[in-house]
Amino acid sequence: MKTLPDLLRDADPLGYEPRRSAQERRTSRQAILDSPRVVEDVPRRRIVIVSVVALILIGIAGSRYWSRVAVDVVAAAVRFEVRLAEENPASGLREAVVSGADRTIYLHQETVVTNSDIAQAHVIQGDAASRFSVTVTFNADGAAKMFRASQSHLGRPLAILIDGEVAIAPVLRSPIRTSAIISGNYTRAEAEKIAAGILGR
Repeated sequence: MKTLPDLLRDADPLGYEPRRSAQERRTSRQAILDSPRVVEDVPRRRIVIVSVVALILIGIAGSRYWSRVAVDVVAAAVRFEVRLAEENPASGLREAVVSGADRTIYLHQETVVTNSDIAQAHVIQGDAASRFSVTVTFNADGAAKMFRASQSHLGRPLAILIDGEVAIAPVLRSPIRTSAIISGNYTRAEAEKIAAGILGR
């Protein structure tokens, strides 16, 4: 039976090669050092190719990201917000004037719904023949948020803001479920711009 050193010696692939002299080793080493450096160019070429591919992928991903940002900017061309409000000032509330009315209300900081919660927006006839309003229909998430917020805020104002200005602030008489009307006495062109801007068109 062979010992472990014998087994290792037998398994050594170089064990059967003849021993080389110091001169032969120096010559072999020098031949390797003097050979052309083609081997080093291959990894460099690979690095360049990988870098170019990575930049292309980053460019594609970046263009998709920026196109999404561009859509968000367009969608926010008319910024739509609904906030709960109060008739009297209190800590944490922001004072705001209702457009076209000599009325001040006090807005809560939290936004109930925004553009992303709207499924549809349409122009409808207002109180007069030349005046128009906008009706908005909430998507499922928006409707749920509106119902929860309005249910606990009955008897107090609900502010609808267009581009940061309070367009209307009706007092809630019943919970809002799926839609709301922005009755700001707009011209048809103004109402169409608001409806399109809310939807990001």
